Amino acid sequence: MSQHIAGLPASGPSLPRRLRAWLRGRGPLLLLYYGLAAIFGLGLVTATPEMPDGGLAVAEATFAPVAMDQAMETPPPETMPPGAAAVPLPYRCKAVPDPVGCSGLFRLTFHYDPVGEGRDEGRWSIYVPILSGHATLWLNGALLVDSVTIQSDVVVNQSLPLIQPIPRPLLRDGENRIDIRIAAWSQSGGFLDTVVVGPDRLLRPAYSQREWMMVTLPRLLVAWQAALCLSLLIVWAGHRDEPIHLVMSLILGLGVLQGLPMFGTEPNGLERLYRVLNFAGQWQGALLPFVMSRLVGRELAVPLRWLLVIPAVVAGAFLLAAFDPPTLQPWFAWLWLVLVIPWAVAMLGWSGWIVLSAAIRRNHAAAQLVLGGLIVIVMMAGHDILAVTGVLDLRVPSMTRYMAPLLMTVVSATLMWRFAQALGEVSRFNDILRREVATAEAELRASFAREQAQTRAVALESERLRLTRDLHDGLAGQLVSIVAQCELPQHDYRRISAAARQALDDLRLVVASLDDVGNDLGMMLAQFHERIGPQLQAQGMELDWQMAPLPDVEGLRSEHALTLFRILQEAVTNAVRHSGCRRVSIVMAPAPDGAATGVTDDKGRFAVRIVVGDEGRGIPDGIAAARPGKGLNNMRQRAASLGADLTLVTGPIGTRVVIDLPFRLPGF
Repeated sequence: MSQHIAGLPASGPSLPRRLRAWLRGRGPLLLLYYGLAAIFGLGLVTATPEMPDGGLAVAEATFAPVAMDQAMETPPPETMPPGAAAVPLPYRCKAVPDPVGCSGLFRLTFHYDPVGEGRDEGRWSIYVPILSGHATLWLNGALLVDSVTIQSDVVVNQSLPLIQPIPRPLLRDGENRIDIRIAAWSQSGGFLDTVVVGPDRLLRPAYSQREWMMVTLPRLLVAWQAALCLSLLIVWAGHRDEPIHLVMSLILGLGVLQGLPMFGTEPNGLERLYRVLNFAGQWQGALLPFVMSRLVGRELAVPLRWLLVIPAVVAGAFLLAAFDPPTLQPWFAWLWLVLVIPWAVAMLGWSGWIVLSAAIRRNHAAAQLVLGGLIVIVMMAGHDILAVTGVLDLRVPSMTRYMAPLLMTVVSATLMWRFAQALGEVSRFNDILRREVATAEAELRASFAREQAQTRAVALESERLRLTRDLHDGLAGQLVSIVAQCELPQHDYRRISAAARQALDDLRLVVASLDDVGNDLGMMLAQFHERIGPQLQAQGMELDWQMAPLPDVEGLRSEHALTLFRILQEAVTNAVRHSGCRRVSIVMAPAPDGAATGVTDDKGRFAVRIVVGDEGRGIPDGIAAARPGKGLNNMRQRAASLGADLTLVTGPIGTRVVIDLPFRLPGF
C-alpha cells in the first residue's frame, strides 16, 4: 500500500490500524495545531486596517514618470510632464531596468469648502495609508514633508503610512493640488495608496493603527530577534556540542542587522553598509538548510561553505559597487532576477522539504512544530504575490517583513523547547540516578553494618580467647600454686601471700592493658607507671621515672600492651629481687638511630628505647650467659613477639634491661 498517514511508515500494518494508532498518538493535537496555524495565517493576511471614518478620499490621480536622478526637492511643474496619464488609486508603478526602480510624479486634487463642515473641524491633514519608496509631498506648490525624516531610504521595499498636518494658510478655498513625488529603488516598484484629506482628529486613529502595524511592530520584531539571538548564544555557550544553536543565533543576528536602518532616519555615514544589509536575507537563507537538517537529526547533504558562496558574491558586489539609488547600474536587475530571487526560493524550498519530509515520514516532533510556522509563512508569501500581481487589494500591507522574523521565532522556540526537553530528561535521569544511588547507599550501609557486626564479633571472640589464654597462663597458674600451698600440712603464709600478690599484680596488668590508648605509647606507659609505682613503694623501693616525647608506634593494641607490661614487670621484679639496691629507674626516649633518621624498622632501626635499670651488684660474669633464667627467656620471647630487641647489660655498677621497640608492631 503506497499511501500512508503523516508520521507513519508506508509499509507495515494496514491503513485502519495505522490510522487508529495515529489518532491515539499526537495526531489530534497536530490537527488542532495546524488548524490554529492556518486560522492565524488567514487572520494575518486578511487583517486590513480600516480607512478613516471621515475626510475626503482621493481615488484618482495623474501619474507621469520622471527621471530617477531628478532632485526630490525640486518643486513640481505647473503642468504635468509628457506621458502623464490618469491612474486609479491605489496604484503601483512598475520598475524599469535602467536604472532599476520607479520614479514618478502623482498629481491629485481635492475641493475645500471654507463654509462647510470642515471649517469647524479644526486642523486638516493629508493621510496616505501606504507609501513605498522615497516620497515628497507638496500642497499647492509648497513642500509639506519629505519622507526621509520619518523613514530610512536604504531599506528595500519599506512601506509605511504618512500623515501631515496642513498649515491653514496653504489651504485654498475651492480646488487644492497635491503633488507626491516617489522614487523607489526596488523590483516591486513604487506604490501610492488612496489619499485621504480631512480633519486631523478623524484621520489620526487610522494612521496610528497602521503605524503600529507597519512601523512599531517590525521594530519590536527586530528587538525580539535580538533577545532570541542572545538566548541561543547563552545556550550554545553552555552546550557547545550542538552547533545548531550557534548557527541559529547567527541567523537571528543577521535579521537584527537587517532591521537596524528602521531605528534611525538621520544620516550617519552608514547608508552604504545599510544598503548591503538588505541582502542579509541571502545569508539567512543559506544557513537555514543547515539548521533544518540538524533540527531533524540529519546531516546536510553538501558542505555549509558551498551554500555561502552566492550570498558572499551578492554582498561583495553591492559593497564594491557605487550603490547610490539615482545611479544604479542595469546589471542590478539581472543579478536580482537571475541570482538573488532564485537562490532565496531554492533555499526556502529546500528547508521546507527537509521539515516536511521529517514531519510526515519520520513523525519528528520538532519538524512538526516548525511545519506549523511554515504553513503561516506560505500563506503570507502567497498573499504578497497576489497583492503584487493585482489579484488582492493593494491596500493590504506587505507581509514580507514579518515572514522571516516569524519563521525564525518558530524555529528558535522549537530549539528552546528541545533544549528544555533535554534538560527535563537530564533532570529525570538525575532523579533516577539519585534514587539508585540512595538505594545502593542504603544497601552498602546495611552490608557495612553487617560486616561491622561480624568484625566486632570476631574481635570480641579474639579478645575473649586472648583474655582466656592470659588468665590461664598467668593468673590461673598462680592460683593453682596458691591452692597447692594452702593444702600442705604446714602452711608457709609468706609464700602464699607472695603468690597471691603476684596473681593480683598480673590481674591488674591484664585489666590495664584493656584501656584504649590508640597509637599513643606514652599514655600506655603512663598506665604502667600507675601500677608499678605503688607496688615498689609498698616494698620500700624508690622509682625513678623518666619519659621524653616519644614518636608514634603504629599498631598498638591491648595484646601488645599486656606483652610489654609483662616484660617491664619482669624486669622490675628481677631488680627488686636480685639487685640489693633500693632504687629502680625506668627511662623512655626515642631510639638513638630511629629518632635521628625518622625511618621505619625496615633497615633494623627502632623507634623507642625503654631502659629498666638498677644500681645493684649486678650479675657475675658468665652466669647470665651460661645459665639464663626462665624469666629472662620469657622476656626475650615476648620482645620477639613485638618485633622488639631486648638486651641485658650488667656489671659492677648495676644491671640494665634495654628494650628497643619498632615503628610498626606486628599485626598492623
